[in-house]
Amino acid sequence: MPTLKPKVFVKTVDPAVVLDNQLLAGKNVLITGAARNIGRSIAIEMAKQGANIFFTDIVEEGCLNLEEELNTYPVKVKSFVSDISKPEDIDYLYSILDKKKIIIDILVNNVGIQFETIGINNLDFGEWQKTFQTNILGPMYLTQRIAKMMVNNSIQGAIIFLTSIHQEILVRWPSYSSSKAALGMIIKELAVEFAPYGIRVNGIAPGWVLEDEQGNPFSHEYTPLNKSSINPCYIGRAAVYLASDYFSRFTTGSIIKIDGGLSLFNYRVFQQQPQ
Repeated sequence: MPTLKPKVFVKTVDPAVVLDNQLLAGKNVLITGAARNIGRSIAIEMAKQGANIFFTDIVEEGCLNLEEELNTYPVKVKSFVSDISKPEDIDYLYSILDKKKIIIDILVNNVGIQFETIGINNLDFGEWQKTFQTNILGPMYLTQRIAKMMVNNSIQGAIIFLTSIHQEILVRWPSYSSSKAALGMIIKELAVEFAPYGIRVNGIAPGWVLEDEQGNPFSHEYTPLNKSSINPCYIGRAAVYLASDYFSRFTTGSIIKIDGGLSLFNYRVFQQQPQ
């Protein structure tokens, strides 16, 4: 495996006009698997826009660290150590929300796992079961419960799934890519089902999302735009877009691809690029 090399860009300054808009002011957001990378960035970007952040992760230390980080914003913050692949954990999570009368306006199904097993001869049904339970069945059960909460409380909310560019293009990890492909169709099915209630269902399909401890992306020759990985904050900002009534009141059943053109990569095309 090649050594990862951080790619340094000139950092842009966040425009105050965006941060002051408070596009999600007073909204209650539930984000799964939020302690790191994409989930963490979604939580931060939504907190910047005034949303109250409720989030899960399986790592308690990660939950505590993100809580501390989010408490710098004037919003309500609460973490739950919870495994979304387990129905009993979802039931317990829901019972706490119900008991505290917390009505969720925005659900972000971010949690996901991947096994990088290649080849039918290496087929491991245990890996497949765990992948589908974590990436599809658990999120669907949580979505069922939260969507019912939205409908019963006349909340015209937003549901967002984190899928992947590998719902459409090969990665040679069949359990992972097929689970993401399933999410792509689930988004469309649920968008139609919940449209009569004013609930929007959309997705985000990231490419390679990673940055170093200094916030720099890594060099990646196969990503045409910027030749680098993607900073997770850009996925967080896309989630704000899809969660915001201001931007996305008429957007449902859509999947935003954020991959720097990685899914467009074709070695024949790039062999012919002028030097």
